[in-house]
Amino acid sequence: MDSVLRGLKWKICLCYLDDIIVFAPNFQEHQVRLRKVLTCIQGAGLSLNSSKCCFGKKKLLILGHLVDEHGIYPDPEKVAAVEKFPIPQNIADVRSFLGISSYYRRFIKNFANVARPLQELLKKDAKFAWKSPQKHSFAALKKLLIGHPVLGHFQPEADTLIHSDASGYGIDAVLVQMQDGQEKPIAYASRSLTPAEKNYSTTEKECLAVIWAISKFRPYLFGKPFTVVTDHHSLCWLANVKDPSGRLARWALRLQEYDITIVYKSGRKHSDADSLSRNPLISTSVETCDEIPTLASVAEYIKEQLKDPKLKYIIKVLKRGDEYQNYLLKDGVLYKKTFDPMGQQWLLVGPKKLRGDILRSLHDAPTAGHLGFAKTYDRIRRKYYWPGLYGSTRRYISHCKECQRRKTPPQLPPGRLQPIEPPDIPFAKVGIDLLGFFPVTRSGNRWIIVCTDYLTRFTVTKALPTGEAIEVAKFIVEEIILKHGSPKEMISDRGRTFLSNMVKTINELCQTSHLLTTAYHPQTNGLTERFNKTLADMLSMYTDVEQKNWDTVLPFVTFAYNSAKQNSTGFSPFFLICGRNITTPLDVILPHNNDQDHDDKLCSTTHH
Repeated sequence: MDSVLRGLKWKICLCYLDDIIVFAPNFQEHQVRLRKVLTCIQGAGLSLNSSKCCFGKKKLLILGHLVDEHGIYPDPEKVAAVEKFPIPQNIADVRSFLGISSYYRRFIKNFANVARPLQELLKKDAKFAWKSPQKHSFAALKKLLIGHPVLGHFQPEADTLIHSDASGYGIDAVLVQMQDGQEKPIAYASRSLTPAEKNYSTTEKECLAVIWAISKFRPYLFGKPFTVVTDHHSLCWLANVKDPSGRLARWALRLQEYDITIVYKSGRKHSDADSLSRNPLISTSVETCDEIPTLASVAEYIKEQLKDPKLKYIIKVLKRGDEYQNYLLKDGVLYKKTFDPMGQQWLLVGPKKLRGDILRSLHDAPTAGHLGFAKTYDRIRRKYYWPGLYGSTRRYISHCKECQRRKTPPQLPPGRLQPIEPPDIPFAKVGIDLLGFFPVTRSGNRWIIVCTDYLTRFTVTKALPTGEAIEVAKFIVEEIILKHGSPKEMISDRGRTFLSNMVKTINELCQTSHLLTTAYHPQTNGLTERFNKTLADMLSMYTDVEQKNWDTVLPFVTFAYNSAKQNSTGFSPFFLICGRNITTPLDVILPHNNDQDHDDKLCSTTHH
């Protein structure tokens, strides 16, 4: 049949074995195309069985699929057979059910993960046991198939996107197109991870999901531009990995033949593929707003403390005039006394309902920067108290989806650290570096300049349009010299900007010794380079899909870093520069019981 219809296939008709479909945009054109096909069949000496022919149909059942102008649907009879399929009594029944449902897996989001409990029964030496996971999987597959799923028709001229994601058990992808102003699914695809692939890191799994998705949908993608939407910077990581070898090199080479645009989309917005790779049988609430929840007012805080049974009892005791285990009730708000010499003497007691909001505000907010456990816990424990605060903070951060997706695990250095000796006064020795170029923002910025003080770890950052010498020189004068004084030593790499005559002149006038890092050895300016990684991680948490707002986020994450305790000094950079703890927006919303003893401790520490 391929020989008979040579030159017509894929242009005016499709054929599979002896089944032929003639398609056309309207009835008149359909008649013309139908005559051409029938002429070819007649010329080949073939005849058609009229009882098996359909002419002029707008909806057609072909190869187990119902096709019309709006999309593709599963065969209603096959769907009815799935709906009436009895509960499997043995492995043969399970294999039969999976055979029917697998035929329509392209209609089902994350089929591999949904069907995983049933697939477990088909493993070698597995005993048939119909338990709760199998019941849920069986019911979920039925529900998904009888829910009238529909896939759109692929249009070569429409914008094409791939949403991919990975979980601990499988990888999946959704091929969508922008049709009629909205995303329309063209096909779903998913598969389980092999035992070896389950050992991959999170980043490698995300990379694998993208590579597999592109290979799966290659007939749709090859030779035309398309966009990959992911909630992980896996492809950026793959493109920038140094000296790739083995698996990474093969993945990098596979991408070279495609015209790809990579778009990052945060986890909350990346719902299509993300919901596929997770277990869809467990009902979870989904946040539809990217904003950090607004914390309660003082009145609401008092109200929630009274709702907490344990806190209500303590408040009742204190209202009687009795003492209770270092607790204090002031203006209706319950406090707990602490003996931390550097923290507040009286800590706000967090009611159970508001603890999640406090954690989110001091970890997820741009002024908190999604920093790690040590810095976040220190930030919270200095102002709040509740039983199990340490464990609550650790659990929250270990389950933070944004941190898990974007932060790569730190690698131990090959030898002992050899830090540069810090100076005696702030900003006597600074490290300076230029990062970029980044996607152009709405304000036209492409570069970030960073300056780090080697004594206090205080960091100054600024977004720049070009990163040329005039902008760097202006930054050094306005942001460093005029605000913190002339540094005695400045460490930078050998970039042409830092070697320019303009920067050289400023250093000569201020008698600043300019130290250059060893070529191809950025570790020479290790403090600044380490901050660059932290800065990149923090920016990635809040950058929009088009990556055009990173310069507006930059001051917020810099604030978060400067207000967090540094392990090397035991204080925040802001405290060492200003001699006081920073006042955050959260401190304005909720009352903190400051006292003279605490102020005296701060004065003593500042003097020290």
